[in-house]
Amino acid sequence: MSLFKLYRLLTFTCLLLGSYSAYALEVIFINPGFSDSENAQNKTGNFWFDVSKIMQNAATDLDVTLTVEYANRNHILMKELIQQAIDDKPDYLILVNEKNVTSKYLSKIDSKHVPIYFLLNRPSPASLDMLRENGTNIVGSITPNNRVAGKSLMQQLYKKFTNKTTTSAHILALLGDYATPASIMRTQGLMDFLTQTPQVTLTAKEVANWSEQEGFTKTLAYMQQAPEINIIWCANDAIAFGAKRALKQLNMQSQVIVGGINWEVPPSNKSGLDVSIGGHVLLGAYALVNLFDNHTQPKLSPLLHRTADIFDPLTAENIPLYKAINTTGLAEINFIQFSKTRADWYEFTIENLLLALEQ
Repeated sequence: MSLFKLYRLLTFTCLLLGSYSAYALEVIFINPGFSDSENAQNKTGNFWFDVSKIMQNAATDLDVTLTVEYANRNHILMKELIQQAIDDKPDYLILVNEKNVTSKYLSKIDSKHVPIYFLLNRPSPASLDMLRENGTNIVGSITPNNRVAGKSLMQQLYKKFTNKTTTSAHILALLGDYATPASIMRTQGLMDFLTQTPQVTLTAKEVANWSEQEGFTKTLAYMQQAPEINIIWCANDAIAFGAKRALKQLNMQSQVIVGGINWEVPPSNKSGLDVSIGGHVLLGAYALVNLFDNHTQPKLSPLLHRTADIFDPLTAENIPLYKAINTTGLAEINFIQFSKTRADWYEFTIENLLLALEQ
């Protein structure tokens, strides 16, 4: 090959690479949780930290530039981070509608130039319509079926309980909060089960704000007021770990079955839960796959409002996925295999993620 042809080939290659870089997908995610899983102020567990960790691994596989900003459960900071992200004009902005704070803030600002995608908690249909009328550029969302999760948690707890004893079931329900869609729907799932199972008694129901400490203090109080409680349903694993800690202090661990939602590892030197429902921690990665596909082939991969049936009880079969989530953040999985840009793409499911781990 002549030097001139070699020069032309190198120039063309550089132009291609430069063009690819210029159009590489840039995404900002405003994470409502903490950037440090060991932060002393973090009383709500490592769920949101794990969401971002898995997303970063997916972003690497998809060649997406992902910037994660953490609000540290501070809604004033969250609003500031949203405004800054809108000013930065990424290709997509991923938001969480925690306690409806995000949707209320978006209704007051100009965000029409940035496509917004909601993760895990999205606004209600009425709020979505209002935001669209306001000019907010909402392009889609991915949320888990939280109503199914709440019901499934109660089903699993009751199954364990009836396998253990023939006494009557008395429930303490520790909810997430009063406003977040995930909490509302998980509570509805619990109530669905109770409506269908009248022999189970709901002894008490109270919000614990997703907090291990509140799970601890409220379990202590209720167990002393109503010692007949023998099942504790918790809106997340952090609350459940707090409930377990309280039962240990009261020397009642063997008398009460406790379960939560998130698939989290127990705090060091603490006992595990009787039931944990999880899988939704993976949806941040799935959001990136959806955005990547839409960015690459918009006509073939439109963005929609989707609800994923991704919740599973933790079992011996899916424990490898649980362990990988809580250690490597699924770095051993190449997430490009779930992209519809590939002819041989796979559905984003627990089963297929487990198979990918085995490869």
